[in-house]
Amino acid sequence: MAELDRDSDVELMSDNDAENDDYVPVNQHDIDPDQQPNNIPFDVTELPEQLATTDGHLQDEVQVALYQQQSDSSRDYIAKFNTAPVQTITLSKLRSLYNKKDVKGAMALLRHRRKLIVDDEHLVQQDSPNVIPRIGPHFIDHTLYIGSRRGLDAALPKIIADHNWQIILNLTNTHRLWPDSNIACLPFNPLGRMMYVGTRLQEQLWLAIVPNTFFQHDHPENGREQFPALDAPTSTLSQQHALMVIMFIAFALEDMRLQDIHCIEHYPVPLTRANVKASTEILGRDGDNNRHIVLRLVDAKNLHTAFRTKWRNWVDRAPVAWKQDGFLQNNSPVGVTIRYGQNQPLRVNGAFDIEGANWDNDRDYNHIRQFTFSLATHISYLDVAEWHDVPEENILNAHEVLYDKPDTHEAREQVDLRNLPLLDDDGCEINVYSEEGLRVPRRIPTLFRNCGGLLNLRSVHDLFASEDNNEESNRNSMPFYIYPVAFTKDLGNVQSHGLMTTFNRRFILIDNAIRPHLPDDDADENNSLAGDGPDLDGENNPPRLGSSVLHGINCQVYNELSHRVRDEAKFHPVQLGMISTAMAGTTAKRITGQRRWQHRLDQCNIGLPHERFVDKVSGNDQPQALRFENTYTLDVHRLSNDRQNGRAIYECIITPLLKAWSHPTVLQPIKDAMVVFKPDLIPSLFAWATYPLTTLIDALWDAHRHSIKVNAVLEPCVIEVMSMLERALNYAHTGNAQVLCRRLMDRAWISLGLIHDGLPCISDTFISNASLITASSKVVIRHDGWPVDQQTRRPLTSSRRSQQLTYGKDHYESNDADALHHKAYEARFTIRHAVKNFPDSAYSDIPDLSMRIACYAAEIAIRVYLEDIKRLVQERVLKELRPLLDGGDRPAQRLAKERHMALGRWLDEDRPLSYSTNVLPYLLRAVVNTNGGNAKLELLESHLGRKPLSYLVDLIITQCRTPNSRRRPPFITGGNFLAVMRVAIDEMVDCAAQACISGDETNAWVSQAITHACNMLKVNHVPWCIPPAGRNGAPSSVVVHDVWLNLGAAERPPTQPSSSFLTRQESLHMAALQSSEAIELSDPRGDWNALGVRLNKFASVLHKTILPNEWNKSAASLATCSQYVTDTYNYVQNIFNPAIPLHQLAIIISIAFAGLTPNIFAPTITKGQAPKQPDQLSAYIRGLEWVPRPGKRGATSQEPFITMMSTFVIAMSDPASPISQRVEGGSDIKEWLTKHSAKGITILALCRLGVAEPVAVCALYSAKWGRDIRALPPSEILAKHAEVVRLIKTGGQYGGFDAIMYLMGNRTAEILMKNHFVKARPLPAKLPSHTVAKTSSRNASSSKRTLKDLDWDDDSRISSSVDEGGSKKRVRQSN
Repeated sequence: MAELDRDSDVELMSDNDAENDDYVPVNQHDIDPDQQPNNIPFDVTELPEQLATTDGHLQDEVQVALYQQQSDSSRDYIAKFNTAPVQTITLSKLRSLYNKKDVKGAMALLRHRRKLIVDDEHLVQQDSPNVIPRIGPHFIDHTLYIGSRRGLDAALPKIIADHNWQIILNLTNTHRLWPDSNIACLPFNPLGRMMYVGTRLQEQLWLAIVPNTFFQHDHPENGREQFPALDAPTSTLSQQHALMVIMFIAFALEDMRLQDIHCIEHYPVPLTRANVKASTEILGRDGDNNRHIVLRLVDAKNLHTAFRTKWRNWVDRAPVAWKQDGFLQNNSPVGVTIRYGQNQPLRVNGAFDIEGANWDNDRDYNHIRQFTFSLATHISYLDVAEWHDVPEENILNAHEVLYDKPDTHEAREQVDLRNLPLLDDDGCEINVYSEEGLRVPRRIPTLFRNCGGLLNLRSVHDLFASEDNNEESNRNSMPFYIYPVAFTKDLGNVQSHGLMTTFNRRFILIDNAIRPHLPDDDADENNSLAGDGPDLDGENNPPRLGSSVLHGINCQVYNELSHRVRDEAKFHPVQLGMISTAMAGTTAKRITGQRRWQHRLDQCNIGLPHERFVDKVSGNDQPQALRFENTYTLDVHRLSNDRQNGRAIYECIITPLLKAWSHPTVLQPIKDAMVVFKPDLIPSLFAWATYPLTTLIDALWDAHRHSIKVNAVLEPCVIEVMSMLERALNYAHTGNAQVLCRRLMDRAWISLGLIHDGLPCISDTFISNASLITASSKVVIRHDGWPVDQQTRRPLTSSRRSQQLTYGKDHYESNDADALHHKAYEARFTIRHAVKNFPDSAYSDIPDLSMRIACYAAEIAIRVYLEDIKRLVQERVLKELRPLLDGGDRPAQRLAKERHMALGRWLDEDRPLSYSTNVLPYLLRAVVNTNGGNAKLELLESHLGRKPLSYLVDLIITQCRTPNSRRRPPFITGGNFLAVMRVAIDEMVDCAAQACISGDETNAWVSQAITHACNMLKVNHVPWCIPPAGRNGAPSSVVVHDVWLNLGAAERPPTQPSSSFLTRQESLHMAALQSSEAIELSDPRGDWNALGVRLNKFASVLHKTILPNEWNKSAASLATCSQYVTDTYNYVQNIFNPAIPLHQLAIIISIAFAGLTPNIFAPTITKGQAPKQPDQLSAYIRGLEWVPRPGKRGATSQEPFITMMSTFVIAMSDPASPISQRVEGGSDIKEWLTKHSAKGITILALCRLGVAEPVAVCALYSAKWGRDIRALPPSEILAKHAEVVRLIKTGGQYGGFDAIMYLMGNRTAEILMKNHFVKARPLPAKLPSHTVAKTSSRNASSSKRTLKDLDWDDDSRISSSVDEGGSKKRVRQSN
């Protein structure tokens, strides 16, 4: 098929009519860095800093998802996503919705998983005779020059004079960071060596201070790996070293008598910026701190000469104080220039000679060490309506010989153009090829339309396929990454850290042609790409070549539209997440933050980012070609002398690289991988595909835009949903999976839908599907089930990074001691969310609901404190351990590994400040360094000695309520506890007001709530500041990891009642009440509460002869039941007698079952998974997990289970019960079983609870009573009852735990312990050494995750029915 080649010698029309957007500068002090002009090489997949996330998806996941539509995970939300059906929707349907502005229909699409299908009516058939690929135009988009000598060679042109040429020195911004993240492009490591000094025309001008051996080309240590690496955090030259270079430039300019530059002191000591400004005017005159010095070409050459001839003497004369670190003597400055985004056209028709001359004049390549550059070639398609035949004479004059095939075919033959038909039978042009293998067009289009294209990501691997023909697997020669755009999943962009395989073949030929011959070769160099020739015998004998001089660095392929919409800006607003930060900035307290918020709000009010994007790309003739951009590095100093000039580089390197795209071996695989769209359709593709998402963004914005005012507080869940939607919108434009925060967006299904289906979908647990269907102005966001961090109970968020960078860290999570009235976003979100979702079982032993809520608010804040402490200990201990782990001292390394393991175990603890033998040994082992022979494992105690818990509580309350206070213990520098506790205390005060507590009693109320939380979390000691060392001044207030305050001192007797704040009369009444309760408890017929006693104190009610207060037939909802069901409940109520072993066991079992709520159901069991032997089957059933069942009503309230479970146990086992009588008579009991199984009360549960036994493996499935499961015989019931009662009586406070362990097993006992229905017996005081050293695989992996901060694997959610606060260790939910 014919192709249009912009490099052909036949003159073709130009199609370079894309308009460039003008850049309008704004007040850059009020705009964050992401909105500044672009200052790095263009990267189509780059993410703005504001949308960076620590738990983003990996790009590899996107590639895997091309061929696997399900996510491999057992988490419940992912399992539900995987089971949801995937529907398809055509681009035509989305186009119709968009054109009709059908908001309701578009938003409804977000309810389900959907895959976008681009139907044929939007595509162009590439095999049509009148559809041809177009290669070109070409551009240079990035240049980087490095000189080969000390001085400014990289900046100086080859010409002698040019009245328009200049350098502008700006020595006030030397702290600027080197912009190119691909530091491999430099022949040295830039850390600590780069200094920005100004601009050369449109290029940045830098000085790199490199080792002196850098300029000795034959020196054995002249190599990137041999140069010493500096211990510097960034690329920036240190301030001291930068000031030295500035003083040399001042010295040189003074010697040149340039302008008013003068040096009072050439070597200021001490060397400070103030002293430099006092010594010379080079940094500014009379208060000017931003001086720009213009250097003409002659001035720049004179400054370069000064570097060449005067630097060494100037260094020698420098004072000793300047040369103490040896840096000045051992390094010298070399010029570096860099430019990006210029997008200047190359190979312009009719201007080849002019371009060659320009390249020759631009630099003196004899003194350039390295040249890095990016070349871009556009490839698109033309839909041709009219053709013009190229005269044969023109073609023959340009080509002496033509072939029927490219040069890669050995059997190619010459053709006689005059006798060769123009078209074949299908109407396609019969191709002819030049000597170098390029197709020579025989006709050119005169009337055509441009068609854009995208890469088919399923075919991209062919462009990077391995050249190893013996490999049967589809290996790639170079790793690459795909970036789907416009929610298509399989169409988009690609990047690689190397060149495409198909292009690399031509690239190697070009490199071979310019590689220098080895010294013993006398073969003549020529411009042949093959580089070989015949020897004396007539056989091919290629010359021996040196190593490569041209290196392929990376490549990226993307649609030209992405380049146009960003132009000179870093990002288009549609990529920045501007709406969510406009919503979140209403409480910004800093002036800069307030200005940024107003700027973003104004922009959103003018037009939302996605609306402005559509406006920008609307209209015909938008750029839509595929842009193939390669970056190369050329070792100029290794070229032969005749090629060290600009013209040779242009003709022998630049031109062949650009022409290579036209070679059939390169072009054909690209054509096979392209999907070609009809003219002007690609801009609409983005608008149509994102329409469902943008309609939801519009709906949320319209619902809340009028509430976005100064100091207004928007609901955080709204901001977070908007942030997730904007991240999804960014993904539509970049395809970069790093923008998708895994922990939150996976749970919302948004990121799962984007990666696995292409189009986003939203789980009903986040946004009500009903509100999407109706497309009402009120989108219902579900706040109650918002996911939280398992350890800290802080809600998961998406907007953290954008808020911190836009408004400051203190806006999101305030760490300022003076921020008394400033409620940080995360702190407010954490406490308010916790209170709104207060678990029913939290602090259930406290009768007053307001106090329970206050305790829970305090607990959430204390958990943040625990995380601050863990972070402090982890950072400090790891800082100690890293040198030991990396060192060669094996004994020290072994001890460090042991401490590392102990640290991981301690970090996994839910109550890390406990003195429990499960916790404290690991903290001691991690913190205390025994490497020096110190075998005493003790923490250094604070100089305060032991203090009661009230001391800590009083300090917390005082500091939280004191404005402008200095941060003091217990608050940790950089921690979040202070901000969260301030909000928590406000919430506690509100709770006190609801309980009619006021005045001074409020402080006691707050103190009591915090004390409850500390006791629940076992806060036995806390890290403290170092003791004063007899020095003057205030003692240190910085909390450290190895000094701890013991909180074990006895509390002082309270000066007033603290439980209920009673009057004297009320206190007397309370005393009488307590006395009557004691009497009632001792009476066998006295009332008693099963859920009040639980199993911790069941020994105190073993003598009771009546049913507990909770036993009430109304709890069983019998109104609509059959008579035999009602008769059964009446039977149990009438015959109940705790002296009968079965009856007392039934009450114990009912209490235990109530304590399991809501985890009262059996998990799904796959057939064939369970053992068949009865003894093994019983153990298997006892070991099953207890799981919740979402959607089951009545599975959270505990009281009904006392009635229903005790009745079920007695009725199923008592031969005289109505149920047993019906079974005996062959009657149906289906209604009975169905009624109770809805609440988890099943005959299988009786096996798990120890009062029935399985007969066959069918017990796990559709079991039948008496056949698959049967009641225990009376003798076994009697024996089990006797042992349970014995354990309860003799075990004291641990008797309940021992009894449950015996009757129901370890798994049930642990859950009841977590829910405070039993109390576990502590482990022995001293752990065996093998126990400490040996960790389970679960703990080992958990520790590893903690140490690497991979906390996005946590899977937790707070709801009104789940107690998250009482576990001894972190328990992962089973999905």
